[in-house]
Amino acid sequence: MTSFISALKLPSFYYPSFAVFAMAYVLGSTPLQAKPIAQTVIRSTSHQIDQYVAEYLQDQQSKANGLIDDATFARRAYINISGRIPNAGEARSFIEDVSTDKRSTLVDYLIDSEGYKSRMFNFWADLLRLNTNLDKHGLGWHIWIQGAVDQNMPYDDFVNAMLSSHGMVTDNPAVGYYLRDRDMLLDNVSNTAQVFLGTQIGCTQCHDHPFDDWTQKQYFELAAFSGNTVYKSDSASHLLRNLVKYSLQKDGTLKQNDNILGQGQKKKNKQKFNKIKNAGKKYYRDYSSLFKDFRKIAISEDSDKFLRLPKDYQYNDGEPGEILIPKTLFGESIPEDLPIEQRRKAFADWVSSPQNPLFTKVIVNRLWAEVFGRGIVDPLDDWSDTMRISHPELLDYLCKVMRTLEYDTQQFMRILYHTRLFESEVSTEEAEMGGRYHFQGPVLRRMSAEEVHDSFLTLEFGNRDAHKNEAFAYRWNNYVKTVEKIFSMTMPELVQLDEATDEMEENAYIAKTEATKLRNKASQARAEGDTKGAEKLEKEAKSRFMASRKMIKEGKSMMATTMMQKQMRTKSRSHMRASEQGSPSKPGSFLRQFGSSDRMTPDASNTLASTPQALTLLNSREVAKLTDGKGELSTALRKAESPAQRLDILFLSIYGCLPTEVERQKLEPLAADASTLTTLARAMVSSKRFLFVQ
Repeated sequence: MTSFISALKLPSFYYPSFAVFAMAYVLGSTPLQAKPIAQTVIRSTSHQIDQYVAEYLQDQQSKANGLIDDATFARRAYINISGRIPNAGEARSFIEDVSTDKRSTLVDYLIDSEGYKSRMFNFWADLLRLNTNLDKHGLGWHIWIQGAVDQNMPYDDFVNAMLSSHGMVTDNPAVGYYLRDRDMLLDNVSNTAQVFLGTQIGCTQCHDHPFDDWTQKQYFELAAFSGNTVYKSDSASHLLRNLVKYSLQKDGTLKQNDNILGQGQKKKNKQKFNKIKNAGKKYYRDYSSLFKDFRKIAISEDSDKFLRLPKDYQYNDGEPGEILIPKTLFGESIPEDLPIEQRRKAFADWVSSPQNPLFTKVIVNRLWAEVFGRGIVDPLDDWSDTMRISHPELLDYLCKVMRTLEYDTQQFMRILYHTRLFESEVSTEEAEMGGRYHFQGPVLRRMSAEEVHDSFLTLEFGNRDAHKNEAFAYRWNNYVKTVEKIFSMTMPELVQLDEATDEMEENAYIAKTEATKLRNKASQARAEGDTKGAEKLEKEAKSRFMASRKMIKEGKSMMATTMMQKQMRTKSRSHMRASEQGSPSKPGSFLRQFGSSDRMTPDASNTLASTPQALTLLNSREVAKLTDGKGELSTALRKAESPAQRLDILFLSIYGCLPTEVERQKLEPLAADASTLTTLARAMVSSKRFLFVQ
């Protein structure tokens, strides 16, 4: 570390350990923050980055693009850093500021803003395939990722915490990383290699890689680090066994078993032994319903479980069904005699190590692409021996910067946003797929789905960066309390809870059966021409069916206790940023129409144009509310005293700049009439000038 610091001339900063961050998350307190980087260090580091780019352009006999004006810079900075356009007040304030260092000041302000946290959460959610609605562990993982972003958890600790996680999600929400792919270990390994090491090895699950040197056996050896993982809670299993034992003691059966059925008495008392055994199975099946959710919210290690080669394995380097010893793909090896319970931790340490030849390179390349629109290595997640690195010296330098910063991604991004490259005009030529890009300037791109959504939100409501969806935390805290209550219950209380849920489930079954009979009667009545009677029966059948669904929901063990807690109404999610909504967004929603990820594969969002997008911009609620509603833009337009003021408001709000004289002459007449003003506003938000980041 000292050599890197000396090479970069950067000071050594204090960064809290992961334990501090984790404790702060659990206790809800704020950890010690990293010392801010001095502006002189930021400028010297960003200048060095620009130097590498300039030297490459000189070698290629290319020129850097010119610098953008203040209005364009402000809009680009707000979108790239905070994930939304500036509102009219923010845009005007920056344009009218006469300070010579206002661009640097704006970058620092946005990097430290709530908007940056929202924007980075979207980045991680897309990359990690976050599914908030995937059972309870999805919600816990959502909140955990938000906490990691809020606390600026170092990237290596962030990755290590997920890959080494174990236990119940209520104790350690980072296990959501594995529970996201519950019972799909091999797929999880593929995603891990792709996301954190930029290596696509998924095809080696079935055969040796056709283009790279990875073999099928290497794939399974890598997966063997997690080969003994089971998706269950040891604590819940122990509690269930104790509950069965208690129940048998309650009716006296198990007590007799303990007293008279010794090691040598099984055959002698076979009839009584079988009676006790069957009673135990009955109770176990009965009480298992109390703990069925715990099979979905925890992971642990099974010392009797191992990963084996497939039964149809056909290569000469292994035998079908052979038990595998965990091995890394490259870099530092891990001892083969490592205890089973330490394997996933060792795997996490290997992946997130600064000495891992790909770990640092992959993340700096991803973050570079987030800032400038394209990675130094492209595609981002297909690193191989044959890949073409356009700027190898720059990539090495960025890796040194990241290691020196101890994987503080926020400070790393701050440095990138302070470069001259970020202030350059965009390049409008489409870069060749897999080819080299000279980085004369950032790549012209369309706003992401989340950026479009949050920009429309800004137009209607102004700055919503600090508005949080409190329902997430409320629901999660309720769930954690529910689990804690289950484990703190006495045995008699658990028996009573089981009886209560059994009764609810039985009543639900009766109601559902009655609903089915009523539907059959309704069908018969309709066939006989009794429409009125059929409608009455159908209405009653629907009522019974809905009642059964409610009882089934209430009969679940978790709901049995959460019913005791008061529910809380929350603000509409449509008034909140994309990061404060469930992930993934629903098919057909505004976000999905504009390319938001379905969270099925890593980094699956897109910015492709489509007909539904055009129709959405013409007819959606988001667009209709801009000038017809009671939002900020509508209010400002109504208060404007002249067409010129209305036009200024539209341009500042939508484009982040004031209109030119030519634009004033052409468009000011349209701002004089309410109907043409609405048409103008719709045209502006549908334009490429609004949708693209220049």
